[in-house]
Amino acid sequence: MQKVLIFFVLILACSSCKERGVSSEEDFVKEVKSLSTIDLQKEFLEKIYDLDQGTRTDLPDIEIKYGFDSAEMKEAYEKMNAMDMDNIQKIELYLQQYGHPTIVGHGKKAAMTPWIVIHHSENNISRERNFKYLYDAYKNGDLRSGSFSFYLERMHQIKFGNRFTLPNPYKEEQLIDSLITRLNLVAKEY
Repeated sequence: MQKVLIFFVLILACSSCKERGVSSEEDFVKEVKSLSTIDLQKEFLEKIYDLDQGTRTDLPDIEIKYGFDSAEMKEAYEKMNAMDMDNIQKIELYLQQYGHPTIVGHGKKAAMTPWIVIHHSENNISRERNFKYLYDAYKNGDLRSGSFSFYLERMHQIKFGNRFTLPNPYKEEQLIDSLITRLNLVAKEY
């Protein structure tokens, strides 16, 4: 009897998610596989970029209007975190299917989208999992060195709890190479 009750609760929960518009990974897979042209891919990536940035742009206004510890602010952070989780799934599926977008083919905004979504991940698991795509994009000129080093610096901050520093003067490429070594990303097969 208890198993039957649990089964019905799970069915109810799943249908509730669908009614609220919560997407499943299966929906994300279908969406990504439907991106049969560069234009569709660009539109998909730019939409994710706009959602990511729009949510973050709204936070200061909500804080000013309702206060930092308000229910509205907590709700805004919950929405942002849920959107971030959906976006990382979509971007990872996209990268697996099509590789990293190019500036020449997709435009700057679309080419920046994987970086911005992965960068907003709250842990290093997705950062490490997607390192190859961002590293290749950096090497191919589709991701600026400043953006790539910022991504690596944040990985370092999360992993070690402090900022990585090099004695001045140094070049951006030296910082990137040093961070990759420090984060032990070189030894892995990318």
